[in-house]
Amino acid sequence: MADFHQLISLEGKVAVVTGASKGLGAAFAPMLAQAGSDIVILCRHKKYLDETARAVHRAGRKALAIECDITRESQVQGMVKQVIGEFGKIDILINNAGTERINRAPEETSLEDWTSVMHTNVDGTFLCAREVGKVMVPRRKGKIINIASISGQVINKYFHGGSYDVSKSAVVALTKALAVEWAPYNITVLAVSPGYYDTDPNRKWFEKNPEIYSNVIDMIPLKRLGAIEELSGFIACLASDVTNYMTGSTIVIDGGYTAW
Repeated sequence: MADFHQLISLEGKVAVVTGASKGLGAAFAPMLAQAGSDIVILCRHKKYLDETARAVHRAGRKALAIECDITRESQVQGMVKQVIGEFGKIDILINNAGTERINRAPEETSLEDWTSVMHTNVDGTFLCAREVGKVMVPRRKGKIINIASISGQVINKYFHGGSYDVSKSAVVALTKALAVEWAPYNITVLAVSPGYYDTDPNRKWFEKNPEIYSNVIDMIPLKRLGAIEELSGFIACLASDVTNYMTGSTIVIDGGYTAW
């Protein structure tokens, strides 16, 4: 029987985390490092990665910070080349980078606003998966975890549906498509659909809209926002060998929001 600690260990692995300067990505990176992985952290402005890098170092692992706009094909390709030059491989990709909801009614949404959300959340996710997949396929090994949202399963009450919801639905579909395509190469692809978490953007929004906050909490059976540490620990488990037989799945973690 396999040893439990070996199954969940990421010792010797190399993980790439996109959107790692703040919020969920900044929590995922040090948690993966605590599990044993060296970490590559990305965002559009490298100076904002300093604190995340320090957190990875405190966990005793290497941190490579790279400035990368995931919507720019050449930058994503350059990022992968740099990672391979530094570490020689990529074992794990956490496709976390994304843009926030533009909370406007559909009839008031410009094509530019629509495209900006889709370009980041869908095209950027695809580009990172494609380029990392190119180096995983020859090794016949790898794990990709795409961060979707409960907005990929439902239309959130009290918010305008639109490009954000459609983009996260597309991430769920992309996860299934890549899982099937790359299964012959032993590359597993999963999606995680978080509900309402205690992130800076959510906190600021709810502070400005206390009535909506009260209504949202009332719709969550656990009656609270999720703690980022809970989700980051879960991501580390998904990146481990515990999930080797799991691919194409989308895991909803939302305090019961979608159970009603």
